[in-house]
Amino acid sequence: MILLFVVAVFLTSVFLGIPLVWAILITAVLPIIVFDLGYPLQALFLNFIGGVEPNHFLAIPLFIVAGEMMSRGGVGLRIIGFARAAFGFMAGGLGMVVVGASMIFGGISGSAIADSAAIGSVMIKNMSREGYNTAFAAGLVAAAGTIGIIIPPSIPMLIYGFVGNVSVADLFLGGMVPGILFGALFMAVCYYVGKTTKCDPGGRTTTLKELTTSFIGTAPALFMPVVILGGIFTGWVTPTEAAALAVVYGLIVTTVVYRDFKLRDLPRLLIDSFVTSAVVMVVIGATTVLGWLITLEQMPQILVGFVQENSSGPWMFLLLVNIVLLVLGLVLDPVPAILLTAPLFLPTAQAFGVDPVHLGVIMTCNVAVGLFTPPVGATLYVASRISGVGVLTIARNMAPLYLAAIAALLAVTYFPIFTMGMVHLFR
Repeated sequence: MILLFVVAVFLTSVFLGIPLVWAILITAVLPIIVFDLGYPLQALFLNFIGGVEPNHFLAIPLFIVAGEMMSRGGVGLRIIGFARAAFGFMAGGLGMVVVGASMIFGGISGSAIADSAAIGSVMIKNMSREGYNTAFAAGLVAAAGTIGIIIPPSIPMLIYGFVGNVSVADLFLGGMVPGILFGALFMAVCYYVGKTTKCDPGGRTTTLKELTTSFIGTAPALFMPVVILGGIFTGWVTPTEAAALAVVYGLIVTTVVYRDFKLRDLPRLLIDSFVTSAVVMVVIGATTVLGWLITLEQMPQILVGFVQENSSGPWMFLLLVNIVLLVLGLVLDPVPAILLTAPLFLPTAQAFGVDPVHLGVIMTCNVAVGLFTPPVGATLYVASRISGVGVLTIARNMAPLYLAAIAALLAVTYFPIFTMGMVHLFR
């Protein structure tokens, strides 16, 4: 009864337009009052503070700073140039450039929004001039940008790892192949569109010299994921230390190597990054409060029992996970969606024998799809602002991309080799 009440209060608050943090806190407070549970309200404050105190959460603002630093310089343009040299010869090549550049940039920034903004500001106009439907071009930027939170480093994966006590290194390894799979299917859509509409039939030749020159120019930026992930996988640094290393490396690359970021711009970048970080941390604090109530009232056990009674096996449980997260993705951003559902799904997954790393990657892929799905899709709105095309118009032209994303999601869900193959290889 309390579980249904909590779900109803939260969804009602969100649909009424109440700010997310307040919606979460209202959802935590009302059951205590309505059902006279007897918990002291002071405990809410203590849990809120305790939720943001762990030192490992320092990785979040540090990765945000590193990503902002790399995205504000000329790194995006260099990545686009390299992707054009690599994919421009194929049918749908310009669309493939968007996907390829997004995959590379996502490995640097870890942010879907930064990815979409950096790539979209250049490529949407170029695709329109080539003859692509502008709405499709914007939709491609919105969809491809979300690969940035699947390919490591990924802030939603960091959050899941910290909340569920799951190895961040394993999660990052598990996200590599699914990120590539999403990118490959989006590229297949680009090939189909370029070939059938004849707006981009390909044929642009790229010499080995052009490709090599472009790669050398982009190499300092491309080396950043190697520094971050290599340090974590080898055990030289923790995820938090890797985030600090990413900030230092990003500062050196943008100010010394490329010289397209000035030190006088650093204070503004830090302020913007810390504002973003503050929003994330406040949400973490609020969801910790709700998680405390959920745990005390044994809601995970209730959910486990319900799912076990209504599921014939792990495949049905994973189907329910996908449905719930795709629906939540319509109204929630990735971080709160992960924070709210991970404590509920993890015990159930363990009861069904689903690896926590596999579950974490599935959840991340789901919230990535939510980022380019109306009505709240963040990358969708970024692409809409850049292109000047309405959100619903863009969404209507994204049908092939949605189908490709769902196909990739189902493959990741029901073929664990896509997620766990890299993990088992390096364990």
